[in-house]
Amino acid sequence: MGPDQYIRLSQLNDQIQDTINSRFKGQTYWVVADITNHSFKADKKIHYFELVEKSEKGSVITAKIMGKSWGAGVLKILDFEISTGQRFTNNLHVLVQVSVDFHPLYGLSVNLLDIDSNFMLGILEQQRNATLARLVKENDFIHKEGELYSTLNSRLKLPAIIQRVAVISSSSSAGNEDFRHTMQHNDFGYVFQIDDYHTVVQGDNNAKLFVNKLIEVYNTGIAYDAIVITRGGGSQSDFLIFDNYNIGRAVAKFPIPVITGIGHQKNVSITDLMAHTHTKTPTKAAEFIIVHNRSFEQHILSLQRTIVIKSQQLFLGYYKELSGLKSMVTHNARELIAVPKEQLMLTQQHIVRTSREILAGEKQDLLLTAQKTLQRPQSIIQQKKSELQHLKANLKIFNSQYLRSRRLQLEDYQKNIKLLSPQNILSRGYAVIRKNNKIVNGAQDIQEGQEIEIIVKDAVLKSTVHEKRQYDGKHTDL
Repeated sequence: MGPDQYIRLSQLNDQIQDTINSRFKGQTYWVVADITNHSFKADKKIHYFELVEKSEKGSVITAKIMGKSWGAGVLKILDFEISTGQRFTNNLHVLVQVSVDFHPLYGLSVNLLDIDSNFMLGILEQQRNATLARLVKENDFIHKEGELYSTLNSRLKLPAIIQRVAVISSSSSAGNEDFRHTMQHNDFGYVFQIDDYHTVVQGDNNAKLFVNKLIEVYNTGIAYDAIVITRGGGSQSDFLIFDNYNIGRAVAKFPIPVITGIGHQKNVSITDLMAHTHTKTPTKAAEFIIVHNRSFEQHILSLQRTIVIKSQQLFLGYYKELSGLKSMVTHNARELIAVPKEQLMLTQQHIVRTSREILAGEKQDLLLTAQKTLQRPQSIIQQKKSELQHLKANLKIFNSQYLRSRRLQLEDYQKNIKLLSPQNILSRGYAVIRKNNKIVNGAQDIQEGQEIEIIVKDAVLKSTVHEKRQYDGKHTDL
């Protein structure tokens, strides 16, 4: 093959570049596609990505092209992120304005010139509205009331005081730290018990983990006053988990009041709408609980003031009534006492006179009794003296007889002791057997071949047992 029959690759690429430039130069196109393989070179301020188109079922890629954005395009992407709250990243379905470019070295690509924020907001809103409609349609405990939603959870009554709280958040959440700090350093000295249940709180594909964490809180059986869901700030995509159908349904049906503080400043998530109470941030959620408790305390203080005022009013009324009754009782008492007082004075005079007469008679009787009493002790003393002399004589006789009886009894004891003494028993033909210097009273501890000592009246015999026979004590040659 001669040189005129082939060209270099660079020549082919130049021809392709000339053809593309002549066809697409100066032209832009609005294209709907998905973002994949995105990366951002911060030092060069360039976005690299791929635009892809998928089949209706989303399982097959039907078209794909490389893309990049720099300069004014990067500023347009920044405006898009600010207006939508959505970070420009993978798996976004976007409407972008592009121009076609071909580079001999890098091939065919498109340059992103602009991105439509309204298109993204519209898609997110459509998805959100579809989920809300499904929640109302498929669950009889969720009802739409105007622009709001009534759920089983929102219809629960908050406890008068919220003290025990379960917090579902990320383990590294700064929002959770803000919530704890606000709760623990409140101005009123309220004390709370806060239990953490950590899980992933971003990414729609982590919804199942979040629902399982709610189930875990329920299965503890702990009587929490409220469940608080917290999350710090982030991009729109970070909050998509809170628009998930399963999380929304679980929160709507949860039997403990749910308070949300997920840091979503742009709008209200589906989880917020299904919960009992939603606040903008974790700090606001803590402030809501503190204000709720403060409201109860102020209500109690108000009742206290009302009770004090009512008590004072009742006391004053009854005091006046009692004062009137006191005056009336005093007046009536004086009138009632006047007549009995006169009768009492007459009775007193009669008692004094009668008492004097009685005392005079008793005095005379007492003098006669005194004379008799002075004579009576002498005769009694003489009688007792005679009795003592007779008792003394009897005591001497009894003492002599008692000592003689005791002496005879003691002599009998001495005779018995001599008869029963070991030496006397030995002298009667009996013997004592010892083994190992211990007296034995039977043969159970003596075996054939063992040495024993036999103590008789006048000697100690040492012997070895040659034979041992049983003896029942019934037949004897003794």
